Amino acid sequence: MTEIIEKVRDVIEPVLDEQGYMLWAIEYEQMDGDMVLRTLVDRKSGAITMDDLVHLTEIIGELIDTIQPDPFPAAYMLDVSSPGAERPLSQMRDYEWALHQKIVITLKDTKANTNDLAGELIELKENGVIIRQTIKNKNVLTPVAWSEIQGSKLALVQDRSLNTDEDFNWALNKLVQVSTYQKIDGEKVFKGELVDFDSDQLVIENEDQTFVVPRNAIAKARQVSTD
Repeated sequence: MTEIIEKVRDVIEPVLDEQGYMLWAIEYEQMDGDMVLRTLVDRKSGAITMDDLVHLTEIIGELIDTIQPDPFPAAYMLDVSSPGAERPLSQMRDYEWALHQKIVITLKDTKANTNDLAGELIELKENGVIIRQTIKNKNVLTPVAWSEIQGSKLALVQDRSLNTDEDFNWALNKLVQVSTYQKIDGEKVFKGELVDFDSDQLVIENEDQTFVVPRNAIAKARQVSTD
């Protein structure tokens, strides 16, 4: 099955990338007696729509038909879907995408009451990740080795992604978090109250200082909860 998945990935990923999409994952498994090839696709920027998924189903189906010889041993159903709010994190690029967002890590073995750790992913290291957890109203940095991780996913939160002027107007005087493609004054993540914006920049204030972030430098922007 791994070989089939890799052949499909090699064919569809470059085309999706050119058209502004990101191939999140490919799953090939049996469900209710039928083989299902599921491709999880997201937009590189903005939210993916149902129209996108209908369009992508046609494109992906045509691309798979070009693979010769046919790698599938039996008939299958093609399912093109969004990764969803609780998308799995399996590759390094998934974790890089999820930096400074809340994730849930399922541990392989633990003596605690739960196998799950939830917190903000703040750093990726060669031997694992570091998440920030809130324990008894204190921020605690928790390192987790790759060898300890059974699986990870994005946490389901009510934070709102900010992309348009309408979004930023809604987020005025609310707590936001903005990450940038490159460092600005030595920082790539800015968290605070959105106090002003225009077509060129955002103005964000926290207890210590005021940040002016150019909009063309923004990789991600979202309104965040206060906890």
